[in-house]
Amino acid sequence: MLESNSFDLFNKNGSIKPIPNEIDHFSLLGLPRKMNLDSSILEKNFFNLSKQLHPDFYQNADTTEKIRSLDATARINEAKRVLNDRILRMIYLVELESGKLKENDSNPPADLLEDILDAQEAAAELECCFEEDKAEELKCRVLAAKECFETFRISQNKTLEEYAKAWDDGVEGKSLSTNDLVHKIRLVLSLRNYIENILSSLDRAMGSYSE
Repeated sequence: MLESNSFDLFNKNGSIKPIPNEIDHFSLLGLPRKMNLDSSILEKNFFNLSKQLHPDFYQNADTTEKIRSLDATARINEAKRVLNDRILRMIYLVELESGKLKENDSNPPADLLEDILDAQEAAAELECCFEEDKAEELKCRVLAAKECFETFRISQNKTLEEYAKAWDDGVEGKSLSTNDLVHKIRLVLSLRNYIENILSSLDRAMGSYSE
C-alpha cells in the first residue's frame, strides 16, 4: 500500500511552489490515505489553504505567482470535491493503488445479469410504449427491478464499509493490507458503477413514462 506524504504548498518566503502532477489529493490536503476521513479536518485543511490562496493576496504578484495561485486553487478544489465524497474517495484510492477503474472490471453474477437484461428490456420498451395497458405492465416491471437493484446497492455499501475498515486498519498498522483487499474493493466498486448505470436507465424510462 502506497503511503501519503504531506505536500507543503508554500516556500519559506511565502511564495507558492509548483505542484507536481504526481502529488495526490491526500498529500495536497495533508491527509492520510484512508477510506474513512475526519470531515472536520478535511474542511479545516481546505479552508486554511483556500484562505492563503485568496486572490486578494496576489493582485500585485508577478504572472508566475498568479498562475501558480490559480493552479493551486483548482487543485485543492478538486481534491476537496473528491475526498469529501465517500464513494469518489474510495474509487480514487483504489485507482492510486492499482490503476483506472473500469465498469467491466467486474462481471455480474449470472442470476443478477439475467435480472439486468430483463430490466433493460422493460425500460427500453417503456420508453417507446404508447399502449396504456402495456405501459402499466412495463412500469410495474421497471419498478420491481429498481427495488431489487436498490436493495443490492445497500448490500454493496455494507460490504464497502467492511472493506474500508480493513483498509484503514492496514494504514494504521493494525493489520496487513494485501493486494487481495484492493482487488476485492475494485470488484465491488466496478459492479456498483454498473448498478448505478442501470438504476439511471430505469429512472429515465420512468421519467419518459411520466411525461
